[in-house]
Amino acid sequence: MFSKQLFISFFILFLILILSPQSMVSQTQQTMTISPERFDFGFDICRFRAQHDFTLLELYYSIFRDCLKFVPEEGRLKATFILKAEIWQNDSLLTTDQWTNLSYVDSLNQITPGQKLFGLGYFAVKPGNYLLKVNLSDINSGYERSKEQTVIIEPFSTDTLTISDIELAAQIKYTTEKSRFYKNGYMVIPNPDHFYGTGMPMLMFYSEIYNLYKEGKADTGSYSVQYRILDGDGQTVREFPAKIRRKPGESAVETSGMNIISFRSGTYFLELNVDNLVNGESASRKKKFFIYREGDLAVSDSIAQKLTEEKLQSTMKRIYENMPAKNLDEEFDAATYIATTEEKNIFKTLDVQGKQAFLVEFWRKRDTTPETPQNEFRDDYLKLVNTANKEFSGFKKGYKSDRGRVLLIYGVPDEIDRVPLNMETKAHHIWKYFAIEGGIIFIFVDNHNYYYC
Repeated sequence: MFSKQLFISFFILFLILILSPQSMVSQTQQTMTISPERFDFGFDICRFRAQHDFTLLELYYSIFRDCLKFVPEEGRLKATFILKAEIWQNDSLLTTDQWTNLSYVDSLNQITPGQKLFGLGYFAVKPGNYLLKVNLSDINSGYERSKEQTVIIEPFSTDTLTISDIELAAQIKYTTEKSRFYKNGYMVIPNPDHFYGTGMPMLMFYSEIYNLYKEGKADTGSYSVQYRILDGDGQTVREFPAKIRRKPGESAVETSGMNIISFRSGTYFLELNVDNLVNGESASRKKKFFIYREGDLAVSDSIAQKLTEEKLQSTMKRIYENMPAKNLDEEFDAATYIATTEEKNIFKTLDVQGKQAFLVEFWRKRDTTPETPQNEFRDDYLKLVNTANKEFSGFKKGYKSDRGRVLLIYGVPDEIDRVPLNMETKAHHIWKYFAIEGGIIFIFVDNHNYYYC
């Protein structure tokens, strides 16, 4: 039989073992469950001017901290997640990169609902149409999620006032400390989800202004900056007084924050307007954001986000709900020049309702101006289809012709030379594109002396 003193000694040893940091980590870790359905992330992109005709494409991403699995490492808990990004063009992989992110805590009690971790990556790309594919994976749980988005890179003007995209931020502050979030004297923590409200009552943003004066013709004049907040229907709900600034150089940085605590839940747009007070040039940018507070809508975050998405897509759904199967097939057939191989294969397997839903999502991913009620990308593309059918139709529809294919892939040419039939050459057209890949041309020859006479 154990003596009382020996019993007490064993009891103390037992307490030491179960209360040791390693034991506490193990026990706490066992209570942590992660749902694969909840594993998700937000991402956003912004385009900034770079050197030598390149555009800096910045990629922002975020994930809720409690979606990650933390495992013991040297007396602490560690989570590791990786974001991989690929840039595709016409089913060809152009470039890829990945960024590893680490998060440490001493205890799972330090992880509370609503905490987010942020990341940033970037590519230097030339003007063109691309498909961006991103994949975020949690190394410890093995969970992963993939998303994709069409990205159109247009060249920044070299001689007229222009503005970069607006980067929405969770935090901005002056700093001299260089980090992955440092740019032009600021630390800018992105807000790729675009959600504000409870816990984030300040709408903050970062943008860059270019060509305040022409190279070699510096002036010391002023420019004005004004912000407006619009509701989901494009109506102004708050307009801030214009700010007059002295030109710091050829370019400038614009950052600000505004309190939106009085705004109700809904979809909004931030509009940034810049006016050059010397030569009268002006430029403008918009960015969509959301405000959500549980007190406004008695629904969960996921339901609120779903309702917002449904509202934004309702217009597109109405377009397709009564469209006959023949028209659905023809619209997608005309869009196959910009569709991926996977999308083409999927479309073939769908029934009418499936094709309707597919086309809504197909165009949504390619909407380059989601801050507006219409999908301008779809509208512009189908206008080109109509132009091709009107101008180039013959034995087949115009969008299926050589000229129609080039028009839909590259857009309206910058210049067209029309050469009629003569003694030396057949009739032909020369289409010139100056801003694509350093300048390209297409020559269309009328072998039958029928089209270009």
